[in-house]
Amino acid sequence: MLAAMWIGTLGGCTTPDEAGADNVWSLTSPEGSISDASLALEDGAQWTDEGLQVNGSGYASTETPGPITTDASFTVTAWARPTGQLGEYAVVLSQAGDVAGSFFLGVSEGMWSFSVNPEDGNGDAFVTNRDRATQEEVQPDRWVHLTGVYDSGAGRAAFFLNGYPVSDDGVATDPVYAAGGPLLFGRAQADGQPSDFFDGMITDVRTWPRALTDEEVRDVAEDEAPEGASLDPPDEAAAFTCPDPHGGICLGVLDAGTYSTSSFAPALSYTVPTGWQNGEDLPGNVLLSRPEDQGAGIWGGSYIGIYQNVRAAAPCGEAAQPGVGTSAAELADWYRNTPGLQIMTDTPVTIGGLSGVALDLAVDDQWRSDCPLAGSIHAIPILIGGGVSDLHHVLGAPLQMRLYLLDWDGGNVAIEVTAVRDQHSLTTYLNRIGAGPIVGSLAFAP
Repeated sequence: MLAAMWIGTLGGCTTPDEAGADNVWSLTSPEGSISDASLALEDGAQWTDEGLQVNGSGYASTETPGPITTDASFTVTAWARPTGQLGEYAVVLSQAGDVAGSFFLGVSEGMWSFSVNPEDGNGDAFVTNRDRATQEEVQPDRWVHLTGVYDSGAGRAAFFLNGYPVSDDGVATDPVYAAGGPLLFGRAQADGQPSDFFDGMITDVRTWPRALTDEEVRDVAEDEAPEGASLDPPDEAAAFTCPDPHGGICLGVLDAGTYSTSSFAPALSYTVPTGWQNGEDLPGNVLLSRPEDQGAGIWGGSYIGIYQNVRAAAPCGEAAQPGVGTSAAELADWYRNTPGLQIMTDTPVTIGGLSGVALDLAVDDQWRSDCPLAGSIHAIPILIGGGVSDLHHVLGAPLQMRLYLLDWDGGNVAIEVTAVRDQHSLTTYLNRIGAGPIVGSLAFAP
C-alpha cells in the first residue's frame, strides 16, 4: 500500500513565469510554484530546501490527467542530482498513459536522455524514440539540467544536457500519443506498473505547451541554478550526425574499424572496411551500405539491413501473412513454399552467437504476380516489420538476396543482404565488395 500525502493547488498562482512556462514547480515546498495541478507525495518522497527528495521508491504525482498535452508540441525541464550510482533506467519526469509513459526524461541505458512513445505500450510491438548523451556518463551527487523538447510539427524529439543539444537534430518520431495519466516526478510506468524509480534530488521542474528553441533552452538552464551546480557542456555535444533524418542514432560515413549500435536491440557490434556507411540505427533497424551503391531506380540500392522480429509479408498489400510464426524455422518454411521464389542455397548458420538459416533468394524473370506493384511491377513481398522494426521489402527479378533468419528472444533477428544486379551479383557483393565479412563480423549482445 502506497502512503500518500496530498498537497493542495500549488501556491494559488496561475500566471506563467517570465520564460512562458505553463507550470513551474520549485519542489522545495507547496508555496510559490506556478501551476493549477495538485501534487501528492508518495511513499517517502519529501520536500527539502534543495528540492524533492526521492529515495528509489518514493515519488510525486499530479492528479489525473496530467497537465501536459503530449500529442502536441511540448518542452519539459528539470534539475536533477542522483544519489549514488543509478541503474540502467531511472526517470526524473514522465507523464503516464494506461500502460506506459508518453515521454521519459532521465536515464536510459545508463545515459541521460529524453525518450518519447508514439503508442501507449511496451514490448516488441512498440517503439521508443530516444535522444541521449552517449558520451556523458551519469555522475553521482552532481547537479545536471535536463531538457526534453518534442516538436509535433517537425516529428522530432530532442534532448539537451545543461542547456546543450546532445545531437544535431534530435531523433525522428511518429506522433506521440495523448497520455491521460498523471505527471510523475521520480519514476515512470511500464506494463501498467510503477517502474524506473529515481534516487536523488529533483528541483525546478517546468513545462511549456510548445517546442522551445535552442536559445530558449539555454536561457532556462542558466536561470535559477541550484547551489553548487555548473553548466558544463557534454563531453561530446552534437555527437550524432546521421545524414538520414529518419535514421535515428546512426553514424553516417565510417572509417575502417569496429563499431557498436546505440539504439538497436539486441545491441550488436560490426566491423567494416573503408567506404561503408551506417544509415540507420533504430530500435528495430540497422542499415549498412556504400555511398556508391545507393539508388537504382525503383529497386533502391545494394545494402545490408538488420531487423528485429520481422514477419513474413503477405503476397498482396502491406501486411503480415496470417498463420506464419516468427522463428527462423517457421519463416524459412514459408519462403520455401512461396510461389515464384527461387531458393538457390538453404544452409544452417550461426552469426554473432545467434543460430538459424541462410537462404539465397531470387525471382525468375518470367514470373508474374497476381497483384503487381503500381500495376506493373512484378515482385514478391518478403519482409514486413513486426512493430519495432519498420519496413516492407519486396524482391524482384533485378535483385538477389541472401536472407539470414536467426532465432532471438522468442522471436528473430533478420539480416538482409540485397544486391542490385546492375551494380553487383550477390556473389560479388558478398565477397569482393565485402558484405559477407561484415555479416561475419556481427556480434550480438547476450
